[in-house]
Amino acid sequence: MPIFDQGYQHWSGKLSGHAWRWLAVTRHGLRAGRKSRMLRMVLIVAWIPALALALLLSMWGLVEQKASVVATFVQFISAVLPGVATDPRHYRIDVWRLCYSYFLRVELFFSMILILLVGPSLISLDLRFNALPLYFSRPLRRIDYFLGKLGVIVTFLAMVLIAPSVVAYILGLLFSLDITIVGDTFGILLSSIVYGLIIALSAGLLMLALSALSRNSRYVALLWVGIWFVSGIVSSILQNVDSEQRRYAYFRQINEPPVDVRRDPSHRSHFEQRRENWERARTNYRLAELEFSKHDWRPLVSYTSNLSRLGRQLLKTDETWQNISQFQQDPEARRELLATNMGPQYPWYWSAAVLAGLFGISAWILNSSVKSLDRLK
Repeated sequence: MPIFDQGYQHWSGKLSGHAWRWLAVTRHGLRAGRKSRMLRMVLIVAWIPALALALLLSMWGLVEQKASVVATFVQFISAVLPGVATDPRHYRIDVWRLCYSYFLRVELFFSMILILLVGPSLISLDLRFNALPLYFSRPLRRIDYFLGKLGVIVTFLAMVLIAPSVVAYILGLLFSLDITIVGDTFGILLSSIVYGLIIALSAGLLMLALSALSRNSRYVALLWVGIWFVSGIVSSILQNVDSEQRRYAYFRQINEPPVDVRRDPSHRSHFEQRRENWERARTNYRLAELEFSKHDWRPLVSYTSNLSRLGRQLLKTDETWQNISQFQQDPEARRELLATNMGPQYPWYWSAAVLAGLFGISAWILNSSVKSLDRLK
């Protein structure tokens, strides 16, 4: 019977640089993720808003060319943007910003679901099966391991955030046939890419930190649902309770009709005057709520609200709605448009500080969780 030497055998291959060793961990995680049927279904559904974005930008390119095939579309958007049929290029930046803003708002929801499906098992399974010593017995550093795991989440999120933004942008350029569109809209594309990277890095590192806290991926998934879903519910409850108190105090002041109407029945009917006063007061109240939101800390409790606030700042969504409101001739319609579409106005750097704090805590948790095992090399 032949006897083989079981001792150390020298490997004569060529080691790659440390800069790309994390890529092996990422490739392994992507291969494992692609086996999930649920994950593939979510990716497919998440591309539906991307197709809608590409369609809208392509149609807007045809609108700028004043093609007859989009005549119905022009009539539809003229209700919001008067004069679009005569000078559509004047509205180009505002329309592109709104399209990307709504697209990224929807994709933020799908991103949270993708992280829920991909992230919980990335580190928790390695802890459960004691695979970390095997990783670090190789020429692999902690930073390589973390980057490899983070690369899995970033890659999947890039499929639904960054890649569709780029593809839709290219289609919008092709259908516009106007070279000036590059200078007008390239900043929007960069803002979308930066926002996608912020979501991927912030949420990805947070998920990895949660995954490093437990050997059971189910517990990690529950922690993520708590940060994502429960924090949003708590934030909404805090805002609604406070808002209802102000709403009750405000509408008590307008509960009675004006005195001149009761003394002069020939002016207008009592019912019509009360209805107009109520609608005007409702708009005034919502605008007052926007003013109050400049100092409201309650949205900071929600993780996704912080991400959304940065998105509105990067894409200048609120500024876009202010520009669009100037096209409304009726002052009441202008105020109603702003009250309906503008989001909370608290400073964006509040949300940036919250996300930066979570980023630092996540990095500390990851470093502490595998620091002792890194010495096994």
